[in-house]
Amino acid sequence: MNELGEIIRAEIRARGPLTFAGYMELALYHPTLGYYAGGSEGREPLGWSGDYFTSGDVSPLWGWAIARQLRQMWEVLGRPEPFVVVEPGGGRGLLARDVWRYALNENHAWASALRYVALDEAQEGSPLRAARQARIAGELAHLEAPVGAVRWASSWVEAAPEPFTGCVVSNELFDALPTHVVEARGGALLEVYVGVDPQSGALVEEVGAPSSDAVAGYLDEYRAPWREYGEGWRAEICLAAAQELGEMASRLARGFLLTIDYGATARRLYTRDRRHGTLAVYARHRFLDRPLEEPGSRDLTAHVNFSALARAGSAVGLRVAGYTTQAAFLTGLGAREEIAARGARLYPAADTERHTDRGQADLLRRRSFEGAASVLFEPRGLGGFRVLAQQRGVPDTRRGLLGFAGA
Repeated sequence: MNELGEIIRAEIRARGPLTFAGYMELALYHPTLGYYAGGSEGREPLGWSGDYFTSGDVSPLWGWAIARQLRQMWEVLGRPEPFVVVEPGGGRGLLARDVWRYALNENHAWASALRYVALDEAQEGSPLRAARQARIAGELAHLEAPVGAVRWASSWVEAAPEPFTGCVVSNELFDALPTHVVEARGGALLEVYVGVDPQSGALVEEVGAPSSDAVAGYLDEYRAPWREYGEGWRAEICLAAAQELGEMASRLARGFLLTIDYGATARRLYTRDRRHGTLAVYARHRFLDRPLEEPGSRDLTAHVNFSALARAGSAVGLRVAGYTTQAAFLTGLGAREEIAARGARLYPAADTERHTDRGQADLLRRRSFEGAASVLFEPRGLGGFRVLAQQRGVPDTRRGLLGFAGA
């Protein structure tokens, strides 16, 4: 058992079994040993050398498309200055870098108004945060971005001490929030807890009554017919999602929330065929099935209930401005055309010197470039991610957001 595992076992022995959400909170967000703090090793958990990759790792064209949407939001809002972009979970700075690249190359007026805040779970002064800040600082300097182009924060209070005008953009944030796990047994809904085996000392599952009325009534609230799904059917219930969205909305005076993640509406998420729920464990780009092993060294994640995000937003005065897949969103923003144009610009000999060695090399490079970018559109992969836009205080206009034009 690793150090964080010992801490969790001590917590359980002192206070009793943890809900899975309580366990996940410690495993992912313990301030020094949690997964998103770099675990006990302080290593970067994300990217090709980590445990999983994101859309920003696949191609900078993803960031180009997000930047184009953010610029249009700025225009729809009447070109406010400043226009603040807060990215919770944006610690590596991939999107910040690509947004600034777009702003500096495509629209200097927007670049002048742009303020970018990366809200990072890694503690200030930690090796992981320091490595991230140094890397993105170097890349922004290469782009000749203004000094302080990205401001780092460790909390919402620090990120947005006053309500702002702009956009909160998150990518694969809500899927990593602590979630409760429930199971149907004997016609009743029970909750899965994490306890300690008295003989081996290993962390084990236990089941009991739901920890709260909110958990007990959640599936019924979304009209999921779980009683018909049979013995042993499981699902995840993320109460933290509505709380996090409410926190975001409380910081937004006027503008948008843009959420990109894997998941579905409640009707499509809580179905008979998802007998084991959607809880997943990732380590070194491998899918594992033992979430209680080696806490802090593995990613834990579950699909997002987008109905809950829409409902939580409505409760605090947000309106849905669009909902679609990532493939459709990127298509609406012209990403396919940009991929083709950029490929032609980067590797022109593929068209002009096809019969030469140089032309053949450019052809291979172009196809490789386009092939990598096409991963963003795969319907069973990144292209199937959902994109939700919510808005507050946006002028009444017939001009919809570009990314949702075909939704």
